[in-house]
Amino acid sequence: MKKYLALLAALMFVACGSSNNDISDVPVPDIPLNPPATHAKTVKPKGVWIDASANLERFATKDNIDIYLQRIKDTGFNQIYLDVKPGIGYALYNSDVLPTLKTWGSTTINGDWDYLGYWIEKATAIGIDVIPTISTLGYGDANNKQGLVYDDMKWDGKTQMRMDGNNSDKLVDMRDEKNVDAVMLNPCIPEVQQLVLSVVGEIVTRYPKIKGICLDYCRWWSEDFGFSPATMDAFSAYIGQNVSSRNQIITQSGNQGDLYKRWVEFRSQTITNLVTNIRDCVKNINDSVGVYLWASADWGTRYLYGQNWASNTYEPTANNIYTSSYGMTGFAEQLDAFILGAYTEYVWKSENPNSVWTVENFVTTYNSWIKNACKTYGSIQVYNMNVSKISDAIYLCLQHTDGLMVFELSHIINNGIWSQIKDGIDRAEK
Repeated sequence: MKKYLALLAALMFVACGSSNNDISDVPVPDIPLNPPATHAKTVKPKGVWIDASANLERFATKDNIDIYLQRIKDTGFNQIYLDVKPGIGYALYNSDVLPTLKTWGSTTINGDWDYLGYWIEKATAIGIDVIPTISTLGYGDANNKQGLVYDDMKWDGKTQMRMDGNNSDKLVDMRDEKNVDAVMLNPCIPEVQQLVLSVVGEIVTRYPKIKGICLDYCRWWSEDFGFSPATMDAFSAYIGQNVSSRNQIITQSGNQGDLYKRWVEFRSQTITNLVTNIRDCVKNINDSVGVYLWASADWGTRYLYGQNWASNTYEPTANNIYTSSYGMTGFAEQLDAFILGAYTEYVWKSENPNSVWTVENFVTTYNSWIKNACKTYGSIQVYNMNVSKISDAIYLCLQHTDGLMVFELSHIINNGIWSQIKDGIDRAEK
């Protein structure tokens, strides 16, 4: 284990210098339109996510950037989360590390200007902070067979892999999968962590005016992935014993093997090491740049993805999933802000009783895990939420967390919900 952790820690010095489901009949508590003012309100961060693939053609011209930036500001946002290294593994910024994104699927853009640089110039001029986002481990588009992992054979054996039918001797490379958001590299491998840190370091160095950098897809793809030979070697080093068969982790019948709990801890520790190295990289270059990370708000399922966003002081009860030391893999202390992904169509607890999946539940319980280790911004999606509930969801985020992030701009535009978002922001800030 010590050898494994030391290897990953050393990398720092290498790389850095809407559906309309009608739930209106469900009773919900009233929100006062004009709550009594007890003290001056702090202006909280309010961001909108701008996905690369969904907006590739829309923002192929500078004029459209100018138009929508003003609309974003008028709605009440003061931050944008700008996707500049999407899951295909190409760059929408001036990069010496990655190829420039020119073609994605059937879409081709021919911009000869600095996409990220222009957004920063125009946004900061009108008081909007820019937070570049990256698909941290995503480097290929499996559906179109495009991207870095398809361009260069050096990544052979370094993508995430799963067992086929829980057969310990038969693996499926993620590059050969379909219907995955991105082909993800294996975070156990030093060369992969070096690439990630090089991308992060380049962005922070070249664009000193950014507010922060936000990590997306900083995880294992799912519980099925992570069984490559390189991962098995790293796991063996972590636990200090030889793992003779992958079925010691997941049996052929799909049950938990004898090493399952230690596997869960190992996968989480691997991601926490990566997040820690990224933070060190950012802060060594520019301490004023924040480290942000988006993840699902449902902490109880994040062990499946190796993504323990809790404080390292949170100690879950040891059971058939968690070891007694699992809590030490929490990475909240490594973040300046955690973007709490309350991505559900249900806003109020009364709309989805006996389930954690409501915006209200997520934004009122997150600190049980975070324990004030970092700022937390409530985040909602607007592609699958009843339009009449959007204002409520935004109000809840701003009332109960340190800020707001709305996913995603193309859905706002396509569904024409600017006014509902503005209403939620205005209600919270009165």
